[in-house]
Amino acid sequence: MKTIIRATGKRALNAFQSSCVALVRVAGLIDYPVPPNSSIRHYYSSGVSCALPIATMALHHGVPLLRGGTAERVNVLDFGCGSGRELLQFTRQFPNPQYFGCDADADEVEFLRKQYPSVQTARLTKDTVLPYEDQRMDAIYSVSTMWRLHPELQLAWLKELHRVTRVGGMCFLSTDGFQALASFGVRDSDRWLLERGVLHQEENGFRTVVSPEYIRRTWPESGFRVVDVIEGIICGLNSRRQDLVVLRRPGRA
Repeated sequence: MKTIIRATGKRALNAFQSSCVALVRVAGLIDYPVPPNSSIRHYYSSGVSCALPIATMALHHGVPLLRGGTAERVNVLDFGCGSGRELLQFTRQFPNPQYFGCDADADEVEFLRKQYPSVQTARLTKDTVLPYEDQRMDAIYSVSTMWRLHPELQLAWLKELHRVTRVGGMCFLSTDGFQALASFGVRDSDRWLLERGVLHQEENGFRTVVSPEYIRRTWPESGFRVVDVIEGIICGLNSRRQDLVVLRRPGRA
C-alpha cells in the first residue's frame, strides 16, 4: 500500500511540476525544458557549474567546439547524460557539434528525445557496450557517473570509451576524490584513500572514491593517457566537489 501511495504521489507531483513549467515557459520566464523530479533552478544552475569547467578544459586542449561553416562536424558524447543538465548548456553555448547522449534510465532518455531532438540519444541496455562504431567521438564527457561504478567496472567502461574515441580525441570524466570524502561517511577515509588509492562503498547504493595517484597509475590500462586530474573543480550532486580527469587517446589522427 505504501508503495502505491508513493507512486501516486510522485505522479501527482510530476504532473503539477509539468504544469508549472509549461506556464512559466509560456510566460517567457524560462526558455528551457525541465525534467520531472527536478527544480527549475537546480536543473539550470547545476548544468552551468558542471558544463563550464568541462567546456573550458575542452577548448584549452584543442577540442574544436566552435568549429562551424563547411568543416566536418565535431562529435561529442555525454556518457551517462541523465536528463541533460550539461547538454542544455553545451547545445546552447556550442551549437555546432553533433551531440550524442546515452544513459541506462529509460525515462530520462525519453525526456531527452522529446526535448532535445537535435541530440542523438540511446539507451544503454548492455554492460560496458556503447552503441557507436570505433573512433566515432572527437570528445566525451561525463558527470556523476564514474563514482557509481565499482573500480573494475570503471576500467571496463574506460576501455569502451577508449574504443569509441578517435585517435587524438579527448575524454573528460568527473570522479569523487579527496574533496568528496566529507559526504562519503567512512572513518579515517583520508588515510584509507592515501594508502589504497580507492574506496568503494555499497551501502545505500554504489559509491567509489579514487585518488589522483590511483587514476594516474591504473587508468592508462584502458589505453588513454592521463593528461591531468583537476581536484574539486566540478560541483556535483548535493554540492559535492568532484575532480575532473582529462584523458587523451594517444596517437596521431
